[in-house]
Amino acid sequence: MTHRIMISLIVIAVLLTCPEVTGAQTSNERYAAGLKAIWNNVNETYFDTSFGGVDWQRVLDTYLPQAASAESDQAFYTIANKMLWELNVSHAALVPPGLFATVEPVVFAPGGIGAAVRMLDGEAVITSVDPESPAYAAGLRTGYVILAVDSIPIAQIEKEVRRDMPPRNDRNRIAQVTKGLMGRIYGAPETEVTVAFLDGKGETHQSRITRTKRTGVAVGPGGRLFMAIELRVKRLNDGIGYIGLNTLQPQLAPEIAAAIKSMGDLSGLIVDLRGNSGGEIEGMPDLFLPQKTLLFQRTTRDDRTEVFSDSSNAYYRGPLVVLIDAMTGSASELLAACLQATKRAVLVGDRSPGSVTESDVMVLPTGAIFMYPVAQISTPDGKMLEGNGATPDVEIGLTREMLLQGKDSQLDTAVTRIKQEASGATQRARQ
Repeated sequence: MTHRIMISLIVIAVLLTCPEVTGAQTSNERYAAGLKAIWNNVNETYFDTSFGGVDWQRVLDTYLPQAASAESDQAFYTIANKMLWELNVSHAALVPPGLFATVEPVVFAPGGIGAAVRMLDGEAVITSVDPESPAYAAGLRTGYVILAVDSIPIAQIEKEVRRDMPPRNDRNRIAQVTKGLMGRIYGAPETEVTVAFLDGKGETHQSRITRTKRTGVAVGPGGRLFMAIELRVKRLNDGIGYIGLNTLQPQLAPEIAAAIKSMGDLSGLIVDLRGNSGGEIEGMPDLFLPQKTLLFQRTTRDDRTEVFSDSSNAYYRGPLVVLIDAMTGSASELLAACLQATKRAVLVGDRSPGSVTESDVMVLPTGAIFMYPVAQISTPDGKMLEGNGATPDVEIGLTREMLLQGKDSQLDTAVTRIKQEASGATQRARQ
């Protein structure tokens, strides 16, 4: 994502946070003026002047009276998001102060318990547990099912999650429910969370777990936001390398390059983007492509540009498999799709949701975050990822039964695919 502050955004900040600047304006007048400023910003920067066939003026006329009669800040945020979501694209949202860590907990929550969860066949299944984590010490294991968090049943958490956020497809709905659940499990360091769960024998347990501080950095204006950065590196059997990461950030590229080098000669490499909610693609494709390569096309309301990788002599040359799922979003979807379209990588896992527009972001003085789309993205082969997502070459999901056996069917499939490619390369070399 890029970041730029525009005059209209400053107007939004003033209107929403500084009533004394606007004289005798009431809260309702400020809500109405704030909504119109948000509408104007989109009106001036949206990548499609036809707004995808949406009558953007009619949208304002519909929601402006609602904002003018909003009874609280919470009601205003709800109305503003309903207006933005009329565009039916991702990366359009006004997130209330303090809630970004619950909207994107895998990246922005400062504390966690060391366990990952996915919604599988309607159940909240634990898909991984760090052996050194408080979750493991509390008895949670891969394949167990979470029944409630802080006495709130999973069914209730599902109902509370907003499911109308674009893109409107089953994968994104699953992703939003999963994030809603993980947003309750993650939280502030040194705070406690109570988790009720079902073990592999069908027995119910409950554990009170203290969250630990996650590794990360302060980001945003004045370091107002926390960003967790998790880079997992290991060498699997048969000389296969594995790299997993929760976000894409340019500063990670040299670390990943060093990690690949540290693993020595590899028969293949697996890059795990499952649960990676995105960030910035810059620098990442250069790690795997041998020469300057067209990555994607970027279309704004003013022009269309082609974005290329930079040539590098230090790129990884061997077989490459990328793991994706319904929690793979934004820039991570784009990276996977680019490597697939350039014939550089095989994708394995579940189809991603298609949350792929370029956005600009501003953190308002209240702590609210305004995100608005500024560019449409397409892959070198002309595929629009927004709403469609990256489609695996080998589509395979996780199951609780396999997880209880300690088996990750997606990772195992990636390993098999690399062995097949390595075997084929050896045979061709002998001919």
